[in-house]
Amino acid sequence: MGFVNSKKMETLKHRVNRYALVLWSALLPALVSLGCTVPSTIVGGMSAVGSAALSAPGFEKRVDDAGLMVALNRALLQEDDTLLLKIKIDALAGRLMLTGTVQDEAAHKNLQKIVAETDGIRQVFDYVQVSEARSFSKVARDGLISTRLRTAMMTDQAISAVNFIIRAHRGVVYILGIAPTQEEAIRVVNHARTISGVVEVKLEFETVDEMMLAFAAAEELSNAEASLER
Repeated sequence: MGFVNSKKMETLKHRVNRYALVLWSALLPALVSLGCTVPSTIVGGMSAVGSAALSAPGFEKRVDDAGLMVALNRALLQEDDTLLLKIKIDALAGRLMLTGTVQDEAAHKNLQKIVAETDGIRQVFDYVQVSEARSFSKVARDGLISTRLRTAMMTDQAISAVNFIIRAHRGVVYILGIAPTQEEAIRVVNHARTISGVVEVKLEFETVDEMMLAFAAAEELSNAEASLER
């Protein structure tokens, strides 16, 4: 029995991943409409909304992270499906965090264009790098950093881990979160800084009150624009 050519295996893996992404993009709207619980990391990194955000009054009427991710992934599949295998896209309360590596500036600009044309995004944190892909050892190291940080967060009773999305890339920890107080976010950052291999921590955070103020301001602006059009 001979060994399968590594290039053929990579091509097969890409096709399988692509078909899986297409299937999820087709099924996700139906699952959401039926009230099904969506896994925390699917279709290129969609993350579950934190409990702090869910507890905010009127949150579900204002934000549709699942619908946002479906729209983004469909656009990426149509434009450049390889991007979904190179980057991670996380959405939390309408705020988007992009991490990973692309091969050239053209691919990065294409990604930015797709994001800019997608409705429902309040804010974008673009940490995508233009460089060569990470080696297997670096991917494994980043995975270990993420695992250790999540473990530390889950064992800290002052932190609700579901309020935060964690990514590690080339030793840099990226945190996207919403929580009742800033102190909770500071505890997450402090945990990250104690982990071996972490070279930098980047935090994108807002309190629940700040989130609701942003929603209120956006609604006032929308109402004012609607009045002018009448």
